[in-house]
Amino acid sequence: MLNAFAYGFIGYLIALGILGAVFYRKSTTSSDFMLAGRSLGYWTTAIAAHASDMSIWMFMGLPAAVYLTGLKSILIPLGLMAGMYLTWLFIAAPLRIATEKLQSDTLSTYFQKRFHDSSGSLRLISAFLSLWFFTFYIASGLVGMGYLFKSVFEIDYHTGILIGLLITIGYTLLGGFAAIAQSHFFQGIFVVIMMILVPALAFAQLPIGTVMHSFTAHANSFIPHSFLSLCIPIIGALSWGMGYFGQPHILVNFMGIKDPKSMPKAMRVGMLWQLFTFSSSVLAGLIGIVFFTTPLENAQLVFIKMATSVFPAFIAGCILCSIVAAGLTTIATQMLVASSTIAHDVYVNYINKNASDRTIIRVSQVALIIIPLFSYLVAFTGFSTVFDLVEYAWMGLGASFGPAIIAALYVPQASTKGVIRGMLAGGLTALIWPLITGIIPALIPAFLINSIFILKTDPQ
Repeated sequence: MLNAFAYGFIGYLIALGILGAVFYRKSTTSSDFMLAGRSLGYWTTAIAAHASDMSIWMFMGLPAAVYLTGLKSILIPLGLMAGMYLTWLFIAAPLRIATEKLQSDTLSTYFQKRFHDSSGSLRLISAFLSLWFFTFYIASGLVGMGYLFKSVFEIDYHTGILIGLLITIGYTLLGGFAAIAQSHFFQGIFVVIMMILVPALAFAQLPIGTVMHSFTAHANSFIPHSFLSLCIPIIGALSWGMGYFGQPHILVNFMGIKDPKSMPKAMRVGMLWQLFTFSSSVLAGLIGIVFFTTPLENAQLVFIKMATSVFPAFIAGCILCSIVAAGLTTIATQMLVASSTIAHDVYVNYINKNASDRTIIRVSQVALIIIPLFSYLVAFTGFSTVFDLVEYAWMGLGASFGPAIIAALYVPQASTKGVIRGMLAGGLTALIWPLITGIIPALIPAFLINSIFILKTDPQ
């Protein structure tokens, strides 16, 4: 198994290296490096937007949640699909048009220009909040890779997260956003095929009677026994869906599409991709309950163990590359957005206002190396699961930026002062809320507080 996986993994790395090299020479300006010169087709935009969203969470976090709690966890993907659909419908095209009009390559730059912030405070605050929560988001992908390499390669967990970090830095440095978006397209297609294939073949190996009995039992457990048990999962699903409005690593894909008029086509492609992957991820968790007669010690490995059980070694090795692909897609986009924030919103704004495009790219590349080191330190402890880290970062980013994005596009009277106060209040609430209670997701109160500050603050 080790050699078979090694061959597939090395081939995958070679393909990524070639892809990065092909697009390296096209990144001649900072806009090329960060948004591919706004030249992406709708297929690439659709798959890239959804692939940069799902990450290892889809292979490890969600199947683990379903494996442990059954159908109760199905509300999370339903909430996510609803949120992504609304984001495509109301945010994608308007944001693409608005950011080009204001010549903004990052959200922080767009906020500053849209709200006429001459002090630079809004740009700095949004940069800090995005960097803070991206640190934990990137860490979630590294944790997943660490467990993957440990389970399959029998490599030490800490060595595994270091390998994942070096791979992602390497091909992101080479090609910037163009290489990432194009790799997301190919990896996204690969991921959805593998995501469907594994639970389908595992299901085929099980007695149909046993499977149906188990599914019926879990369906009955899905029925709420009290009003509170009904409300909590619905609130949780709502919070996950609301988070889409403020995810910079997803929104940046909308900003890179060539023609905003093709956004409806991209939406249809992307939503179908999400439907197939979510359905397969949930099925992997449900089938795993029956497939493994001995409960797994680490529920996050349900998909990995299933793949290695139902396929020959070499094929299983190739399939497990899809998990690496899922991790790299999200980490790479987040690293690029974070490094762009450092280059545009900190370096250019506060250190060198006359920096050339080549200098901005170099600063971004240096930041690409430095920023993930903090994520590595978070992942190194091994204290948090993939699901917990993603939840914390997702809620934080959604609470910090979601109301500001909506206000920028649809609330003409929104002021600099209100957005600054709202972003600070929402971000800080999301940051400390998990320390207060775990019953109500942080995004609900943080999003509400942020919105109130934006709408109620006097422009004067």
